[in-house]
Amino acid sequence: MTRRLLALFGTLALVPAMVGPLQVEARDFVAMTCGGGVLSVPVPAPPGPPQGPCCAKGCHSDSKRKRLDRSQ
Repeated sequence: MTRRLLALFGTLALVPAMVGPLQVEARDFVAMTCGGGVLSVPVPAPPGPPQGPCCAKGCHSDSKRKRLDRSQ
């Protein structure tokens, strides 16, 4: 029984990683001022599609690194 609950908990904990980043819409940041007024700042949506899981974690590839020129 305990192992089943742990397995279920582990599976449910991985659901956000399996879904990936969700599309974010443009929103307004609203701040209350001391005089009772409201300050609204529009926050635009990020351009393009959301990043995939590879870009989010940061890929490390030898082909993207500059090689050291030992002749100098």
